[in-house]
Amino acid sequence: MKHPRPNLKARVVAKAAVFRNDRILLLHRATTASDPGTWDLPGGHVEEGETLTRAARREIREETGLSIRLGKMYYADVFGSFSKRGKIRPTVGVYFHCVSASPRVPHLDPAEHADFAWVGLSDLRSYPTVPHLHRAVQAAFATKQLVRAQRGSSERPTPVEVGWIGLPVPT
Repeated sequence: MKHPRPNLKARVVAKAAVFRNDRILLLHRATTASDPGTWDLPGGHVEEGETLTRAARREIREETGLSIRLGKMYYADVFGSFSKRGKIRPTVGVYFHCVSASPRVPHLDPAEHADFAWVGLSDLRSYPTVPHLHRAVQAAFATKQLVRAQRGSSERPTPVEVGWIGLPVPT
């Protein structure tokens, strides 16, 4: 008897916690986009042959038009996201710290995003977000504070402290 093979294809996305001072950029998804009507970080799928960092830079430029400085990866997560057809698909999200060097207002594609907001951590609950976003944003603020606190120290943070906060450390 032949067993059916489950479809284990997962989509990989590169997302960015774009900071301006102590606020992070959230984009409000259009009703015709995936995960419609929710707020999320800028970013999107990684194309075949593309590195995670290149995908993050490309997606931020396409979605916001902002010039950014891409920082280190700070978080990764596996979650389900809704397609434009309303189906849940497994997704691997990889998150990077970014700083917006530009005071410009983000330029949005209305087919993808309806609005944007610069949000402090305490204001996050006021925005209906995709379910996994709170973990990624909390990790972004936590690692930003950790890096800032250790800048004056001679010790540099380890990859586990900065790159994978919120995930179990392999033993």
